[in-house]
Amino acid sequence: MKSQKTFYYIALGLFAIAVIGSIINSVINFDTVSETFTKLGYPIYLIYILGVCQFIGLTMILLNKSHWTLEWVYAGFFMNYTLGALAHLAVKDGNGASAVVCIVLLFVTYIQSRKIRNSNNELAEFGKPQFAKYI
Repeated sequence: MKSQKTFYYIALGLFAIAVIGSIINSVINFDTVSETFTKLGYPIYLIYILGVCQFIGLTMILLNKSHWTLEWVYAGFFMNYTLGALAHLAVKDGNGASAVVCIVLLFVTYIQSRKIRNSNNELAEFGKPQFAKYI
């Protein structure tokens, strides 16, 4: 259990660094990023929306409050990185390797968080009395 949490926190840290790096890169190199978005056929205002959504999503993953919203956050990140990699491949503007690395880190954090959550739920359920069986 402890090794799973350690592996989860390492993968989550790497994913957080990648997301924060992406947001900072969008701010610092705005002209280059906007040229890339134009080449890919996306409007420039999408840079702002993606930056805000990535920040909110990363915050929600780090706070880890609601499992329902976490599922949506992971789905949003998956679609963002998958469609980004496909757009780069379609236009032949690089191979989207950074998006693929982020997808792998996203899968690792998702699977590990599910394992940790399920093991915590099993431990919590183990100690509860089952009165409903006797009624």
